[in-house]
Amino acid sequence: MTAADPDDLSGLTPLTWIEPQAGVLAYQPDSNPIRIVLVTSRRTGRWVFPKGAIDPGMTAPEAAEQEALEEAGIIGTAATTSIGSYKSLKVRPPALWTVEVSIYPLPIDEVLDVWPEADQRTRRFATLEEARQLIDLPDLIEIAENFSREVSRSDSS
Repeated sequence: MTAADPDDLSGLTPLTWIEPQAGVLAYQPDSNPIRIVLVTSRRTGRWVFPKGAIDPGMTAPEAAEQEALEEAGIIGTAATTSIGSYKSLKVRPPALWTVEVSIYPLPIDEVLDVWPEADQRTRRFATLEEARQLIDLPDLIEIAENFSREVSRSDSS
């Protein structure tokens, strides 16, 4: 018996709506070079930024903070302005649809040893160079690169 291919989307019903989500680029503000937090996705095991649905009554930055806690065990306060967005497919058989994820920077205040999804994901702190090797979504790499450039500029001013 072979394992199911996580990239095989045949037989799924595509939905036409786009779901807004919030994600977080969590980073260690005192590290040089800057180190960001990556987690593995549950479905494919790919390295990504923590992200998820925006629950009713929450702002997108609040949802980003919640995802950082749940998926990566990271506590901090997300910025109120997004630093970029990307689209990806959400797969929940029998359907699939597009999500548009707005990313919010979050300086890390605390790193937990135990967190809600620790048994479902791997967390990693990575430099930008390491992130380029781990992330296979060009939009995420671009967001990380742009953020790193902005942080470098503000550090040198």
